[in-house]
Amino acid sequence: MGQKIIDAIMDFRKGAKANDDKRDEGLPTEVEGVKRVDDIAYGSDPKWNLLDLYLPENVEGPIPTIINIHGGGWCYGTKETYQFYGLNWAQRGFAFVNPNYRLAPDVVFPEELDDVNRYIHWVADHAAEYGLDTNNVFLVGDSAGGQMAEQYTTILTNEKYRQMFNYELTDLHFRAVALNSSANFMFDPDTVRNVTQAYFTDELLKSKHDQLNTEEYIQDNFLPTYICTANNDFIRNNSVKFDGFLTAKKVPHVFRMYGDEKNPREHVFLINQKDAIAKQANDDEMAFFKKYLVK
Repeated sequence: MGQKIIDAIMDFRKGAKANDDKRDEGLPTEVEGVKRVDDIAYGSDPKWNLLDLYLPENVEGPIPTIINIHGGGWCYGTKETYQFYGLNWAQRGFAFVNPNYRLAPDVVFPEELDDVNRYIHWVADHAAEYGLDTNNVFLVGDSAGGQMAEQYTTILTNEKYRQMFNYELTDLHFRAVALNSSANFMFDPDTVRNVTQAYFTDELLKSKHDQLNTEEYIQDNFLPTYICTANNDFIRNNSVKFDGFLTAKKVPHVFRMYGDEKNPREHVFLINQKDAIAKQANDDEMAFFKKYLVK
């Protein structure tokens, strides 16, 4: 791997963290009505195989659960960056699983997805301990995390595709998935330009072509899907295209694009807990999930 790629990743991380810190400045890490349990190990890596769990208090019965796959170009992002987003979901009555996973350039495809699979199995194994509702589980991913959420949903719903990864199903019943500013269509030129070569090396794009060509394996049993993007999202067209793709596959879904000329919104805007349009997007996503809750 060339030093040029490493330097680009370091610059990206520095800029992204500065923007995220500015966005989240002043937000509380403890909120009323939510219990947080931090730094739970779900795998062997002492730094990256950790998750936080946010639990709504004073809830009767098992708690509907959201499992998050954070974004960050496959080379950036931590659970700390997503804690405020997750705490808000817990205030809305959902348990929120907020994990780290290993990042490029330390790992290559599909090792990040392997971590996702590990923490999903952790949720299945420890649901009773934390009062999680295994019958009402939802998957959420943004940007690179959206690409992995799309992949994992395909793994859940297509045995042939699942066998390519040698993953096993759990007893979790996934009811719906939300793809926020998602990097769908890995081999679309608009996507390829924006992926990190440190994770998807040129060699892997060839040797793992079938595993990365997720849309080829999506069937009509794909989970009900909420597709969220924004008018100034730099990969907006991926979401627009995926809307048409799911329509052709007859998969139940909702497509929403937020922002307009006077009030533009950018990539993964809905993570911003200070923004009214982000709040509306999260309200809409919650209403979609509640349609699929099973009593």
